[in-house]
Formats: sequence, structure tokens, C-alpha cells
Amino acid sequence: MSQTEVRIPRESAAPGEAGPGSARPAAPRLYALDALRVIAALSVLAFHYTGVDAASKANWGVNPKELFPWLFPVTSYGSYGVQLFFLISGFVICLSAWDRTPGQFVRARFLRLFPAYWFSALAAFAVWRAMPDGSRTGPSISESLTNMTMLQVPLSAQHLVGAYWTLWVELTFYLIFLLVIWRGLDYRRVSVFCWLWLLASVLVQQPGNQVPILGIFAQPLNTALFVSGIAMYLMYRFGPDLQLWGLLAAGWLVMQSDLIQHADGLRHDRGMDRDPYIALALVTVFYLLVLAVSLHKLDRVGWRWFATAGALVYPLYLLHEELGWAMIRTVYGTLGAWPTLLLTVAAMVLAAWLLHHLVERPSQRWLRARLAREERDRADRGTQESPPVPGRTDR
Repeated sequence: MSQTEVRIPRESAAPGEAGPGSARPAAPRLYALDALRVIAALSVLAFHYTGVDAASKANWGVNPKELFPWLFPVTSYGSYGVQLFFLISGFVICLSAWDRTPGQFVRARFLRLFPAYWFSALAAFAVWRAMPDGSRTGPSISESLTNMTMLQVPLSAQHLVGAYWTLWVELTFYLIFLLVIWRGLDYRRVSVFCWLWLLASVLVQQPGNQVPILGIFAQPLNTALFVSGIAMYLMYRFGPDLQLWGLLAAGWLVMQSDLIQHADGLRHDRGMDRDPYIALALVTVFYLLVLAVSLHKLDRVGWRWFATAGALVYPLYLLHEELGWAMIRTVYGTLGAWPTLLLTVAAMVLAAWLLHHLVERPSQRWLRARLAREERDRADRGTQESPPVPGRTDR
């Protein structure tokens, strides 16, 4: 998932904002959200390695239920860490877009997402070529190149890494949120946008829908999670009021409706023994945790190592699946189940640290400086090429 620095400016609401009150002072960094992002990433990692029958059996050579009999019933719910990611994304993307122009927002998102993603896509391509999974057919050269755009879903190309599907969901969120950023963010615009987007996600489910693009930009479960995260950010910034509680409740209700159907489908169609109501209870706990942040109940959480760990979440998410499975296939026969699992997790954390420090940060600095220099050059050229004022003669 995308990495966003979880900071909120200390400021009051602008005089023209139609909020319920002034923005409340905020902690310089929300370490509690960093901690939740780490939990989400580790839960998805645990799900992929020990909690899903089909893919895990192909890599371990045996069903993980047999290798990890007491762990499997827990980690089989780890995929719902994605729902926690989407809740947090609604919160922090709204946070990061506030007081930014659309151009600044797009540039910031590009710098956050693509440098680490490009490297991880190249690493996944190398894994597919050097250590193929005999049970699956890898992406073609063309599909692998398409993955570099992060647009493989609309272009109908196979993912280099299965977990990349969430990045397209995040991109659609950014694209639709640009509509409200374009007009400038304030309490009224953002809350109205959330109500309209949530309503669109419900209407798109009606039979005979004539606007198929809504199915891309207004998926009920994901939309409800993003909207709920935005509502909780507005609570954090302006304080809770009746409209925001209503928006959050509506988001939860739409989420639970779609989640129960989705969880039940996974349970019956794909051989996963997961109770949809346990899944709902888990996602509801995620709601309560992010809500605690939005109501300033966790402002005192100040363990700085959460920030360090949070910086590794996006690289870890990008790298862990195909690279981790390749490692499991390679060493399991020699080491056994638990040593292989622990070694693989440690290796993926180390790989994420290396990606963050050796690729992500340096490339972000270089791209940021290069983009700023080109922007200054364009501004200088525009000044030099401006036509003379009519009626004025240069001397």
C-alpha cells in the first residue's frame, strides 16, 4: 500500500470553511496510524504465507493447515488487513491533499508510489524468469511491461504480483478524489463528495446499470472504506458532528452489506473456511481503532520506532508475495516449516529496508529535485517568451 507521511498541520479552519468549528491542534505525527499500517502489512503477509490454501500449497508442497494447524485459523483472516489499509488511506490521503493544488497532490502521489513500485516489479519479473512457479503461468513480456504503468487491471494484463490489485484500487481513489481537490478542499465540499460517491457505489449495483465506468470508480466495499476514512479525518480535523457520525454510519452499513456477501463467496467458492461475521467483526474493530485516532484518543502514542517501521510498510507490501514464495519454495525442503517461515519473514523485512534506503528515498530525492528544476526552467522560459504589452515600445 502507498506510503504517506502521517502529519497534520497545526492550523485553524479557514474563515470561509463551512465546518462545525475550528480545526483542533494535532500531534506532529500520528504514530498510532503508523502502527496500524504495520499491523495491516504483517497480517497480509501472514495470510499469503500461511493462511490461504491454494497458493500456499503450491509453494509449501502441502496444505498450510497441516503445517500450521493452530496458526492457519487466525492468519486465514489476514487478507482483511487490506480493508484496514483502505480505511487508513481515506484518512491520510485526505490529510495529505489538504491545502495542496492538484498538481502538487499528483506529484506527491507519483513520488510515493512509483519509484519503489518499479523496482519491485523488476524484481518480480526476475523471480518469474529465474525461479518460476510450475503451478502457474507467469506474465508475458508485454504484460510485464504493462505492469510498469500500474494500469494492468484496465489493460487486462496479468499482475506480476497478485497483491498489486490493491494499487489500482488506490489509483482510482486518487483519480476521483482529484475532482474535489480541483475545487479546493473544505468541510462542505469533502462531505458532500463523500455522500455522492457512497450513493453512486450503491446505485451501480442495480440491474441494468448503463454507466459501467461507475463499477470501476465506485465499488461498494472499497468506496465505503475510503469514505469512512475520510469521515474520520474530518472528525480529526474539525471535531465530530451529527453529519459526520451519519456519514460514518452509512459507510459502515454499506461496507457490512458488501463484506458479508464477499466473505461468504470466498468461503464457499474458494475453499476457505472463513466465517463472514468474524470477518465483519474484525473490520469493525479496525473502524474503532481508526476512530480512536480521529477522536484524539491515541494522541499520546509516541513510540518513534513506529515511524521507522511504517516507512517499510509499502516496500514490504510490494516485495513480500512473489519474492517470499520463491524463497519458501527454495529452502523449505532443507529447513522445515517454522524455520523457513521465520527466515522468510526476516528476509522480506530486510529486503524492504534495503529497498526503502537504497532505492526509494534516493530516487524520490532525485526525482523531486529534477521536477522542481524543470518547473523553474519552464517558468523562466515563460517569462522570457512573454509577448510585449501592446502599445509599448522596448527601448
